[in-house]
Amino acid sequence: MSLLYRAVWKDATEPDRRAVVDLARECFSRWATGDPAAARLGSGETIINGKSVTVKLIDDDRGYGVEACSREDLPSGVWSVRMRLLATDIGVHAWVDVDMETDSPSQRIAVAGPGLLKDLLVLFQRPALGKSNLATDAVPIEVAGVPVLADVLRDPDRTLPFIVVSSPAGDQDTGRARASQIAHRVRGIATVIALDPAATAAFRQALGSLAVWGGAIRTYVPAPLETDADGWRHRYVPAAALAGPGRHAAIDRTVYAVAQLSTRRRIPAELRVFTDDEQATVDPTEVEQLREELQFQVDLAHEELADVQRDLARANGHLDRLRRTLESRGLADLYWTSSQPAGHDDATEVPETVQDVSEAVAAAQEHLSDAVTVPASAPRELQGIDTSPNAFALGNQAWRGLQALAAYARAKQAGVSGNFWSWCERGEPRGWPATSKRLAMRESETLRNGKHAESRMFPIDPRVGVGPRVFMEAHIKVSEGGGNLAPRIYFYDDTDGVTGRVHVGFVGPHYLVPNSKA
Repeated sequence: MSLLYRAVWKDATEPDRRAVVDLARECFSRWATGDPAAARLGSGETIINGKSVTVKLIDDDRGYGVEACSREDLPSGVWSVRMRLLATDIGVHAWVDVDMETDSPSQRIAVAGPGLLKDLLVLFQRPALGKSNLATDAVPIEVAGVPVLADVLRDPDRTLPFIVVSSPAGDQDTGRARASQIAHRVRGIATVIALDPAATAAFRQALGSLAVWGGAIRTYVPAPLETDADGWRHRYVPAAALAGPGRHAAIDRTVYAVAQLSTRRRIPAELRVFTDDEQATVDPTEVEQLREELQFQVDLAHEELADVQRDLARANGHLDRLRRTLESRGLADLYWTSSQPAGHDDATEVPETVQDVSEAVAAAQEHLSDAVTVPASAPRELQGIDTSPNAFALGNQAWRGLQALAAYARAKQAGVSGNFWSWCERGEPRGWPATSKRLAMRESETLRNGKHAESRMFPIDPRVGVGPRVFMEAHIKVSEGGGNLAPRIYFYDDTDGVTGRVHVGFVGPHYLVPNSKA
């Protein structure tokens, strides 16, 4: 069972708390049955059009509550929506989970909160998670509200992500429609703000490079927002990504990101009365297995951190040598001027960082096309990677790998000899770690001749002259850890061929290119 969405809130202002629980039970009954006139479902299980609906009531010293679950077997998988409400002396506590289980983990899933959430939220006078109030729709902000918005975003006690949607100059309708579309999908887990053109300009003036403008979207997670160095934490989706054919995928990634954050939210102590029975049946063997898996991930993370620290030390050493050389030639000003990062408006500048692997692919297609070909067919099933807790780190590792391929191809065009491994092994500034944990130039003979070989057949530029598809075995291991989601970049080296470039055939999770161990 995979948890996709979790909304948790409380209302301490509601005077008639038991009534809210009863009304919520009625809302769930109407939503689960699809009948606006349906009677309130009683305790036990009910089968409605193949859907299993169960209701459990609580009325004791712990409080007055209801737990209701709808479980439906659909072609995409088995979907479950579970609602839990509890009225106590403190207030009314609510918890809604969306789960899905499937035999096809690679299928694309459109994540969104159930329609039930809107009906539930309007029952409350002031639903909130900590200091953050929940809204059912996008919140429009004009110029006068910008200072308050900036203060809220910088509040260290903020508990909810804020998705701020800017308006292009002179076009308020596009921004509002986009904000409304997103708000309907993230009810209960994020607040969506719609800035009109004037408010967009004022917001940019207030936050500078940490703002959002020109029709772009930015997700402000509960994290520091004080200096430019904090910008990487808050995902920025440029207007160009929202205007082209990939606009739906860009919005999906925005929704996926906040949905994934919601699934890691801890349940308040008051609501754990609903999980007491579940916790009592936990298998100690499963706990031990999970502990071992987590320890393995920690060990891998330490290894990767050590690799990054070594790479950083080499890069800093190289940078220091460049600085000293420039200073010795009286060109120190050139060093300091070149070190200033470009802003979002400089569309021609190669980005120093990206937000996720999808953005790394887009950046490669735009900025590395002189040396690397990344066709539209190369990125595969990136939504899980892009919404993982370490999406930013994986994205920038992938971006580094793609830049390494481009630097290698350019070096070959300039007359350098050898393959990608030997070029990286020489310690070139843009090189990738030439170790078996991070790079493979060949697959095993078992795989080359086995059933998994087909998963390495990828489309390639017909000018290469090897057919419409070719077996690609050389690949960059973006992350050794991460299990089935660990990203891989498969490529074909034609730097000595007709095209004189590197062709990327696949960027995606490891489970789509399995090996005999998998």
